[in-house]
Amino acid sequence: MKALVVSDVVSEVLYSPEVRCAGAGVDVVLSCGDLPYEYLEYIVSVLDAPLFYVRGNHDGRLLRSDGRESFGPDGGRSIDGRLVRIGGKGGTAAWVAGFGGSGPYCGGGYERSERDMSRSVRRIATLLGWRRLVGDTRLDVVVSHAAPRGMHDAEDPCHRGFECFLRLMRSRAPRLWLHGHVHPSYGIDLRPLRVGETEVRGVYGYEIVEIG
Repeated sequence: MKALVVSDVVSEVLYSPEVRCAGAGVDVVLSCGDLPYEYLEYIVSVLDAPLFYVRGNHDGRLLRSDGRESFGPDGGRSIDGRLVRIGGKGGTAAWVAGFGGSGPYCGGGYERSERDMSRSVRRIATLLGWRRLVGDTRLDVVVSHAAPRGMHDAEDPCHRGFECFLRLMRSRAPRLWLHGHVHPSYGIDLRPLRVGETEVRGVYGYEIVEIG
């Protein structure tokens, strides 16, 4: 399955007819947050691909240039705190979990404490446990806004990664962990990392990734 992953900064390539070439053959669009809703809607309308997203710390009710009240991009599906099965062409499918928001820093954005995020992680673990009844406890991909602790993160409260993500990574070994939130201008090296069976990718702008 081919996924277009977007996060944090609007790409002029994707916000133009060139998106047809850049996103050719894409099965699904995954957003790690902090992007205008109109931008996401434009991409998926041109590519005719489903959108699954988490909210970034700067996302809010009115992330629209026209001021129209909205809680998310039209036609997209929030996967924040959810476990969803995403299907691709040819019958391929992947189980994907999502976690939005960043660590608390000013009280003005979509901020989450370690304790609060831990509750979301435990909920996903519980859902995976229930799926044991059907013999499938796979977690293929995690989409988060913030990074796991110690991976592409920083020491300031806003950009510090979540410890609870590491527990999920160790216990469920997703094949791919996608996050946004940190920018190369912060001096952070965003080259992919591998932790056990999991590849951790920090996305700034957009990337094309293969799932499965």
